[in-house]
Amino acid sequence: MIPRILFFAWMLNLAPNLLSGQERLTLNDAVQQGLVNNYQVLVAKNETERSSQNISYGNAGFLPSVTAYGSLDKAYYDAKVKVVSGSELDKKTADANFAAAAIKAEWVLFDGAGMFAEYDKLKSLWKISDLETRITMETVVQEIIVAYCNIIRQNELLEATIQLLISGNLRYNIAQEKLSTGMGSEQEWLQAQVSLQADSTAFILQKAELAKAKTSLNRLLAADVEKLFETDDTIPLLQMPASDELRTKSQEMNNLIKIHTEYLMYSKIEERALKSGHYPRVALTGSYGYWETNTEAAFIRYNRYFGPQVGVSLSFKLFDGMKLNQNLQNARIETENKEILLKDVQLYVSALITQTYLDYQSQMQTLALGNIRKELAQRNLRIALEAYRAGLISSVDLRVAQDDLFKASSDLINAFYNVKVRETELLSISGMLLK
Repeated sequence: MIPRILFFAWMLNLAPNLLSGQERLTLNDAVQQGLVNNYQVLVAKNETERSSQNISYGNAGFLPSVTAYGSLDKAYYDAKVKVVSGSELDKKTADANFAAAAIKAEWVLFDGAGMFAEYDKLKSLWKISDLETRITMETVVQEIIVAYCNIIRQNELLEATIQLLISGNLRYNIAQEKLSTGMGSEQEWLQAQVSLQADSTAFILQKAELAKAKTSLNRLLAADVEKLFETDDTIPLLQMPASDELRTKSQEMNNLIKIHTEYLMYSKIEERALKSGHYPRVALTGSYGYWETNTEAAFIRYNRYFGPQVGVSLSFKLFDGMKLNQNLQNARIETENKEILLKDVQLYVSALITQTYLDYQSQMQTLALGNIRKELAQRNLRIALEAYRAGLISSVDLRVAQDDLFKASSDLINAFYNVKVRETELLSISGMLLK
């Protein structure tokens, strides 16, 4: 009686979860919640926002710089002055007061188009940050899809375990009836009981796997890790394009290729910015200030200037120890490296599409065979149960049929999951996961 009581205890333990009317969470809802709430996505979006705010004419150097300054100084000199007229000034403790205040502005009019290069660099950095955010979002969406489908898988494995329990309990009841009527042996009854205990243990462990799978999804959605919800019953599969089409799409839409393309563009802009150092720098300067000097250390005891001042400055670097040329050579090498890396990434993505698609096809074939295998295993178990009732096969033979059905069911469930994982990987690599 103990195994039977234990079996019904498991059923009662499962019933509240099935009948509680928990929140229904669809796959689309999970993806949308993850894109809004996931912490990695939020950080990536903030970084992109910061890069966007950095794009300004002021950061690029287009706008003038304005500086306000002031000073007040007092000094004591040992002053000795002789002038052509013969006048002399000799004072050991001549004090002096200096005061100045001004607003100064400088506006660069020309710097070899360096300002335009700096502005393009800021835009390129924003594009890179935006692509990094999209890569983060793709990764999170992929993880959410896999985690969601894993919950469906674990739930279906739990149902398969329950079916094994039901079958094992039936075997136990038959063995007990045979023992009570003298048609069976105690060993046969004990074998059925041992198997039922093993199936009960498997049920406990599988239920824990389901709970852990839900915890993983809650973490990705930035929700309470113990939040309860129900998912869809089956793993949804899509009709995938051919591998050639996926490879073509990936070269246009894959974000890893896009970000390496932007790295190359940034390197070219950096090279352009360095070239601006070969040109003169022209700036318009202006100030409005007040200057006052009151000193006993000169024949002119008091000076005061007050008013505006404007001018144009021109500077041209004649020699800098060949630093600029060296930096330009390094920049050209960096650009060349970026071009090589871009080609490598393009080849890597193309190869990854081919490899993943082969895995996808093999999993699809496994799925088709798994359906046939499960149907055969179900039929075999029905025949084995009837044969066991009639005493035509042993308890061990029945257990083999039970295990075959459980293995076939488990393999079929895992095949569905593996197909979905490869499908999601293909969509991510081809750039079609986020539209």
